[in-house]
Amino acid sequence: MNRSKDNQTVKIDIQKIKIDNHTIMLSHENKIMFPKDRITKDNITKHDVIEYYRKIAKFMVPHMKNRAVSMLRLLEGLKGESFYQKDIPESFPSWIKRVSISKMEGGYNRMVVCNNAATLVYLANQCCITPHLWLSCIDKLNYPNRMIFDLDPSGENEFAEICSAALALKKIFESIGLVPFVMTTGSRGLHVVVPLTRRDDFDTVRAFAHKIADKLVSMDSQHFTTEIRKNKRHGRIYVDVGRNAYAQTSVAPYAIRTKPSAPVATPLQWKELSDKKLTAQKYNIKNIFKRLDLGGDPWKDINLSARALKSAQTKFEKIYLNKSCVKSGS
Repeated sequence: MNRSKDNQTVKIDIQKIKIDNHTIMLSHENKIMFPKDRITKDNITKHDVIEYYRKIAKFMVPHMKNRAVSMLRLLEGLKGESFYQKDIPESFPSWIKRVSISKMEGGYNRMVVCNNAATLVYLANQCCITPHLWLSCIDKLNYPNRMIFDLDPSGENEFAEICSAALALKKIFESIGLVPFVMTTGSRGLHVVVPLTRRDDFDTVRAFAHKIADKLVSMDSQHFTTEIRKNKRHGRIYVDVGRNAYAQTSVAPYAIRTKPSAPVATPLQWKELSDKKLTAQKYNIKNIFKRLDLGGDPWKDINLSARALKSAQTKFEKIYLNKSCVKSGS
């Protein structure tokens, strides 16, 4: 296709792809999104990104269904600026599901909901490199079915320390009857995610997450912290529970991160944390499918492990807070 611009002819490379009975027009597929480096060896183009999301959709879409999407877009690749976009552009086709969500300060956002592979591919063609998801579903927005702990290194933490923090959280969760899951963020750390049954609102979930984070820090304040200010962390791992709030989002499982080599946020099995070669960016769009071919999605049945907080809160008070009282009074 040719278009006229300032009396010059500009060639626009457009192709069609049909997914889920929807025809999607793909453009500028040769655009370099991630320049080649020592890991990828070759440039990663927009075509590669689109093809990645087409192939990963069967694993990724089940984790995105019925959740509002905040789009992290990268129009000119890593050399350009990235930006978040909540509102769906008017140019998006009508077959893409959307939801209107009230904003805390008034008004509303009209956001994408990605319930099929066609939507995921369409977003990729719009240079939405990293979809971020609400922790609740659109039919019950104030009641999350995910509680997330973001373990973020400060300074020069070894990744083994991040893994140790995740395992310490796992021990706490399992002792109170919750079932935790873990994934690399594709950036610097790990996410520990607990599926919930949507009986408690964000305020309740966030308050409980703070209690757990505080308990983890009290058990090893030399290595862990909940200090928001970076200059106060002093090299300790930041246990971040701030995403457990209305309108906050978290990176979607299997999403590409806007980092060199196009690393991918990757769900793990807990036993993988003992792998000395594991890093937050171990998996990327070049090697993720080999992993999935061998073991499938470790989070495939995550929703079956959802639990209510009430019983867990009671057990937490009994096991951890009572112990603290006894110890301090001895």
